Amino acid sequence: MTPVAFGLILLSIFLHVGWNLISKKSQPSAAFYLLTSVTSFLLYVPCVFFAGIEWGALGANFWGMVFLSILSEILYFIGLFKTYRSTDISLAYPMVRALPVLLVAAVTAVCGIGKPLNAVAVAGMFIVFAGCLLMPLQSFSQFSLRNYMTPVLGYMILAACGTTGYTIFDGLLIPQILAHTKGSDLAATGAFISLLELGITTGLSVYVLSRKSEREELKKLLGRSWTPHICGICSSSAYILVVLAMPRVTNLSYVQAFRQMSLPLGVAAGVFILKEKCPAVRLAGVAAIVAGLIITALKQG
Repeated sequence: MTPVAFGLILLSIFLHVGWNLISKKSQPSAAFYLLTSVTSFLLYVPCVFFAGIEWGALGANFWGMVFLSILSEILYFIGLFKTYRSTDISLAYPMVRALPVLLVAAVTAVCGIGKPLNAVAVAGMFIVFAGCLLMPLQSFSQFSLRNYMTPVLGYMILAACGTTGYTIFDGLLIPQILAHTKGSDLAATGAFISLLELGITTGLSVYVLSRKSEREELKKLLGRSWTPHICGICSSSAYILVVLAMPRVTNLSYVQAFRQMSLPLGVAAGVFILKEKCPAVRLAGVAAIVAGLIITALKQG
C-alpha cells in the first residue's frame, strides 16, 4: 500500500464515521438512503462531462459487474437501515464494517484476485473477526452460538455481504474505467460513482415505492430534512477516496482491512455522542479489532 493510498483511506474514515453517526441519529429508512443516493448522484454527475470515458469500449463483462456492484450496494443499504433501527451504533458499526475483512480476503483468495495475502496478514484479519464476535455480547459469559442467531445479526450479515460485493466489483471495475478515460483519474472516478449512484437510486426507488411505510417516510423527509443530503455528500465523498485508493494496493483485502480504522471512532461516537452503553466485552472486541489491524498493517505486502 502506497502512502497516498493510506492517506486517502485515512481521510475517508472520518467522513464515513460522520455520515453513519448522522444516519443512526436520524433513525434511517430505505427512503432516507434513497435521498442520500439522489444527492450523491447529483453531486458527481458533472464529472461525466469532464472524464472523457469511452463508454462504448467497455464490454458486456464490465456492465455485468456494474449491475452486481449496484445490487450489492442496495443490499448494503437495506441491511444497514434495518440494523440501525434494531440496535446501537456502537454494536452495529463495528460488526457491519469488520465482517467484510474476512469475506473480501476469502473471495479474493478463492478467485485469485490481486497478490496473495501472507500468513501473518491473514492471522491479523482473523483476530479482527474474533473481535467482531465479541461485539454483540453484554458479558463474556454470554458467549454461545444462540446469542448470534438473531434477526439483527442477519441484517448485519446482509450489510456485510453487500460491502464485500461492491468492494470486490468496484476494485475490478475502476482499472477498466481509468484505462478508457481521456480525463483525470478524479473526474473518471467521480463519473463512475455517479453511475453507481444512479443505479442505487433506481433500485431503492423500486423498494420504497413498493412499501407503504417507506412511501410515507419519503413524504416526511422530502423537502423537510437536510440530513439525508448531508449524508449523501459525506458518504459519496468518503467512497470516492476509497475508490481512488484501490489501484494503489496489491490486494483489495488491504483496502477493506484499513478502512476498519474507523471502528474505534464509531464505537466512541456511539458512547460519547449518542450516550450508548459499552460493556467491557465490547471494549475487548474493539481492542482485538485494532490489534488485528495493526498486525495486518505491519505485514501487508
